[in-house]
Amino acid sequence: MPMSSGQPALPPQPIAPAAKRAWLRRRPVRSAAIALGALLAVIAAAACGPAPTSAGSSSPSPSPTPTAEASTLGCDAQALGRRPADHTIAKVRVSTAAHAQVSAAGPLALVRGEPEVGLASADGTRTLRFRVGDAQPGVPVMITVDVSLGASTGSCQATLRPRATAVAAAAAPAQPTSAPPAAAPPPAAAPPPPPTAAAPPPPTAASCHPLSDEGTCYEPGEFCRDSDHGVTGVAGDGKAIECEDNDGWRWEPI
Repeated sequence: MPMSSGQPALPPQPIAPAAKRAWLRRRPVRSAAIALGALLAVIAAAACGPAPTSAGSSSPSPSPTPTAEASTLGCDAQALGRRPADHTIAKVRVSTAAHAQVSAAGPLALVRGEPEVGLASADGTRTLRFRVGDAQPGVPVMITVDVSLGASTGSCQATLRPRATAVAAAAAPAQPTSAPPAAAPPPAAAPPPPPTAAAPPPPTAASCHPLSDEGTCYEPGEFCRDSDHGVTGVAGDGKAIECEDNDGWRWEPI
């Protein structure tokens, strides 16, 4: 029955629980579908948890740069004549890398003028010279050689066994036999002075070879010419010499 104009509209009245149950009993299929949907919604909400926070990816720490380790440098020392005599020059030839630094230590002293530290030649060789003086015959002498080139180092050894030089005993002058004193001869007239003779010329190619460009004898330690590399000869003092590459091509005693 329509309400007459001028009267206020009444608010909707809530449905009583008994009316709701009556409505569900009249529509059982729809009621079951609604209940099943609500149950599935609850299960889905429970299964969906908060999204796990991804752990921050930590960048791997850079590996330490390996330090450069010193490598071993090849070294070989050979004695040129293992039985040097007293008061002679002993030689040790060192083979290593080209232009490597070479030094030696031992009981024998280097020849005067020989540097304590020198460089190997372009083919990696260097000849060291030592003075042998008053060494005990047969007792081994150890020479230690150290080489280095950049961060690479090496070491090697050479062994010498010096021998004593035989010294010839000087023959004693013969003693004259006793004889009666002879009568003194009468004084004779003084002879005239002999004519002045010219001084003898210096030694020439007959006593030494090869000769320098000036025609003089070579001495140990002097530089030799390119044409004399590897040549042997005789110095001005009569000793044998050889042109060797020892920090420059020089005449060295053999």
